[in-house]
Amino acid sequence: MTKTHPDYDKDCFKHCVRYHGWLPACKWYKEHKRNGGLKYFTLCAKQAIDVFMLEMEGLLQRDEEDRRLRGVIICEANEGDAREIFSLVRPPLAEAVIVGDLAEILNFQDTPETEGRSPDEDDTKLRVRRLLELKRKCLSLRAQFPFDVINFDPYGSLVDPALEDNKLHKAFCKIFELQSAAPSFLLLVTTPVQVHSRVRARFREDFAANATRYRPIKDALSSRHGTDDYDGINEDRRIALGVAKSIIIPCARNNGWRHEHKGIYVYERGRGQKMLSSVVLFRQGGRRDDQSGYVADIVRVIKDMPTHYGPNEVSEDGAAMAHLARVVAYREKVRADHRT
Repeated sequence: MTKTHPDYDKDCFKHCVRYHGWLPACKWYKEHKRNGGLKYFTLCAKQAIDVFMLEMEGLLQRDEEDRRLRGVIICEANEGDAREIFSLVRPPLAEAVIVGDLAEILNFQDTPETEGRSPDEDDTKLRVRRLLELKRKCLSLRAQFPFDVINFDPYGSLVDPALEDNKLHKAFCKIFELQSAAPSFLLLVTTPVQVHSRVRARFREDFAANATRYRPIKDALSSRHGTDDYDGINEDRRIALGVAKSIIIPCARNNGWRHEHKGIYVYERGRGQKMLSSVVLFRQGGRRDDQSGYVADIVRVIKDMPTHYGPNEVSEDGAAMAHLARVVAYREKVRADHRT
């Protein structure tokens, strides 16, 4: 099945999320956590709107002499798109654009055929050669960690299929292990909101457990929604809360990260499909038995999130649309400069 993407140069819905969610959080992170440019990991499409937005805003830095963009690592499954991205973005090394499926790369484990072998070795068996190539990509990507900002925006879902069968979810959790050398990082994570029935059941169970165990959560639900009953809450809000408490937070807490949701955004994507994008700050030092930070974050999500971007909101958001046009123009200027 061929993977198709929207025309991101004209995707006003998604750019509202970039402009109002991703960009302010990245600016805040750079101001408070880093000197110089950010180290950024992304799964950008070939139009690379997120990369050029961050460069245009001074958060990623291009070398003045060779015009190479520093501090960016990109994973792209399509080999043709990867070549176009490399030519357009111009990172310093070819290894900065890793070609392959992110879940397969991050989830790679040695087999008896690859154990103890260098990924650069040759083999007479095609299957083993492919495994060694996958091992090479895995080691190459792991060596790039940690990052300041991770844009986990793959072609796939964190909530379908069920978690025990979801290779993308397993890869997502692996990121929190690989970030262990960082004191903090900012995560931008996007997923479709069509939820598998077993994941939805988990959302419901965790919701009920939270409302029963933590009085501040129960009170926040009643204050914000007039009920602490799962079925009495708007679907978008249920899913936003479910992704936070049942998908993102467990991966963080299991690896010693404190968490703070900066924003959750639900935006529309044609044919009735919706996407959810969360912006979350993680800091080292989280403990599974430290409930105060957990409760405070869940209460913040209940009270303030998500923000919705549908046709009405987007049509009135001239600032975001003008900003998208500037990013596209900036990218085309960079493209033209490369050709001269």
